[in-house]
Amino acid sequence: MLKEGSHRLKKQDSTFDILDDVIATLRFRGSIFFHSDLAAPWGISLPPLPTPRFHIALHGDFVIGTSEAQLPIMQMDIVMLPKGDMHWIADETSSELVPCQLAGDACELGNPLFQEGEITNRIMCGMVEYDEAISHPILDALPSIFHFTHIEVDNPIWTTVRQIDSEIQRTNSQRSVIIDRLTEVLFFQLLHRYIAENEHLHGFLAALRNPRLAKVLQLLHDNPEKPWTLATICNEAGMSRASLQRKFKAELDLSPMAYLGSWRLAKAYQLVKNSSLTLDNIADRIGYADARTLRAAFKRHYGFSPSALRKGDSEV
Repeated sequence: MLKEGSHRLKKQDSTFDILDDVIATLRFRGSIFFHSDLAAPWGISLPPLPTPRFHIALHGDFVIGTSEAQLPIMQMDIVMLPKGDMHWIADETSSELVPCQLAGDACELGNPLFQEGEITNRIMCGMVEYDEAISHPILDALPSIFHFTHIEVDNPIWTTVRQIDSEIQRTNSQRSVIIDRLTEVLFFQLLHRYIAENEHLHGFLAALRNPRLAKVLQLLHDNPEKPWTLATICNEAGMSRASLQRKFKAELDLSPMAYLGSWRLAKAYQLVKNSSLTLDNIADRIGYADARTLRAAFKRHYGFSPSALRKGDSEV
């Protein structure tokens, strides 16, 4: 559980430069899928999805339940499920649940459910999708659920929440470019806050907290095009081979060179998909000798060729 203060998040060392690079490469895309006033009793079940989801108590309190726990969510709290696990939200644990799709469709049709009696809650639910073909250790480093409590009105996070809420009410729609972009901003704010204030990080996020590993990650993210070897990484980072490999493996369950290879291919995926650069240009930007070498590595990693991705023929 994380308590929000009114202070602004500050970048510390290279942590958030690396994080922003990862976020940009994974190309998170936000949207609001449910926004409604509700009259108790009410309950909504949500199936598992491979995308982070969050719920915001704009007015009133509610309960969220997963296979592992139940948490009370107070007014102005935000709860996020980064791994998209199956869960439910309700005014009380005993309330009957309806599928999220049914509740969402009713809102879209202008005939929302749970409207009989006095309005007790207003909730807003969002999700953030990303290119699932790309894997990165940050996705494994996030917990199944985290809870932000007592967010203050003047906190930048709540400012973004109010902007989304106001835009939905102004347009009478949950879908617009502005709402989607603000939802992405909110996700990034929550992620930054979680990292800045949580003392028990693991995996990739713990590596960002380790000054020596963060230096290595910064080198690889800033200069993926360099002809890195384990020896040159160690020289730049001022670490022995044994120490670097041991620490890297302990936190990321990867060797430094395996991480670099995976990161280069993640960058390649986005450049192939979202730019008009030639494969030779892309290879030069991310540290491959030539297009042929990149093409072979890309096909081996993703199971389809760069040309198939660019033509939209890949099954992703």
